[in-house]
Amino acid sequence: MRMVLTGPGRLVVENGCTDAALPETGFIAVRVLCCAICRTDAKMWAEGHRDLVMPRVLGHEMVVEDANGQRYVVWPGQSCGACRCCLSGRENLCETMRITGFHRDGGFADRVELPEESLVSISKALDVRVACLAEPVGCVINAFEKLIPHPNDRVLIYGAGTMGLITAAYAQHLGLVPLVIEKRETKITRVTPFLSATGIDCRKKTREGEFDIVINACADYMALCNGIEKIGRGGQLSFFSGLTKDEHIETNLINLLHYKEVRVTGVYGLTRAHLVKAVAFIAAYEATLSLLIETMVPAQTAPDLMPKVLCGDSLKYVLDFREATPQH
Repeated sequence: MRMVLTGPGRLVVENGCTDAALPETGFIAVRVLCCAICRTDAKMWAEGHRDLVMPRVLGHEMVVEDANGQRYVVWPGQSCGACRCCLSGRENLCETMRITGFHRDGGFADRVELPEESLVSISKALDVRVACLAEPVGCVINAFEKLIPHPNDRVLIYGAGTMGLITAAYAQHLGLVPLVIEKRETKITRVTPFLSATGIDCRKKTREGEFDIVINACADYMALCNGIEKIGRGGQLSFFSGLTKDEHIETNLINLLHYKEVRVTGVYGLTRAHLVKAVAFIAAYEATLSLLIETMVPAQTAPDLMPKVLCGDSLKYVLDFREATPQH
């Protein structure tokens, strides 16, 4: 069984057998145990993408199992290994990057072919639902490795979605003091169990300023604007989430980065090394991170969930492929 995006808003469930050719050199055919729905998946479902060739099987936040029963999480990239970025250890910026679930079919299926070098093994003792968070956790680790944090630095994070809360949890793990801003009261209520378990502060707004680090974990350009105003002198801005298209930021606001001597770092995706570190973090904080899972659902319900994921009110939905009709 697999789910194929055939056009904007059209995610088609296909059951039964498909042709099973041998994987190309360097690839391995594996069974998908589960795959989380990323908001990027939902955006491609709704709008497509200029570089997305359909039909396409989406999904990159997955846990898979090989013929020997070994489980893995997946680095979604396939890099060339020879360009300037790859040779400097920044393969996430590879000039010819190919991404699983975008350039190649992904994890919205009971079976997928993946580059062997993209697989990172995990223990069978690790909850597969939580293991699906490895890719977003790796992205957060990438963000913090580009910063220069100091103990007890105050970190302002915009957005209490899954990414924002993972960011807050990792900041806390590093000995920093996170504050999450979320403008929707319903979202704050939804994430209360996570906030209570971690002691992380989350508010609709704050009058405080002079934050050491600001991270935008949402696409709202006004959140980035507000964050720039809240950064302290000599502070750091992690430009973590891309912004909604065709918005405008006043140059007077950008000038604050100049006057405050703010250190700005961009963040895009993750490397395989970040994924390895993510697995260790997840294993240490499995119970806490499980609170970010909305629920695990039968795989075939994915088309009905896309609007919910797109609106951003829920946490992480995980598709369960363990009982799906296998492809042959």
